[in-house]
Amino acid sequence: MKYYCHIDSSMKVENTNLQLYALKKAADEWKELIDIVNEAGVEKVDYLKERLAFITNCFGLSLSQLIGQNSPSSNKNMMEPPSKLFPNLLKGTYSDDVTQEKLKKDFEDFLKYYDAIRHFGKVKYKLMDELTIGKLDYFRSMTIEIWDLVISMYRQDEENEIEEFSSISEVFFFEKLDK
Repeated sequence: MKYYCHIDSSMKVENTNLQLYALKKAADEWKELIDIVNEAGVEKVDYLKERLAFITNCFGLSLSQLIGQNSPSSNKNMMEPPSKLFPNLLKGTYSDDVTQEKLKKDFEDFLKYYDAIRHFGKVKYKLMDELTIGKLDYFRSMTIEIWDLVISMYRQDEENEIEEFSSISEVFFFEKLDK
């Protein structure tokens, strides 16, 4: 994968990948949330809605950057939104039609919440109240699946140097939610 930045802000690493940084923040916050839920229960989580919104925002930032960086835009002066780029990106993967249709539907659902968070206002309150830890868990799985598809697409080109792992969830562990 190509990098957006050449040197990270700490000047300690040659390259940084902003998509991965946003995903790492989502994983860190997810772990903290799941630890609280497993220890005390969901009703004991302080700032639950804020945490759900923040993690959703991190997923969205990570995915929109991943999709935008790896999709050509027909408009040379402005990037198209992820909702337009994602279906085209899927065409470059080796996933079957059923998987692609499911991911398109899931991503569209996810974008409703992500857009509500980014454009927050009274008109979005009802949708935000529908965001639950279960829904976020579903978005977690979708995010991992999209990352894995993009990585597998780039692994087809031997010129790309990608570390050996079978899933992005091995790089950033996302504990599963006990139902």
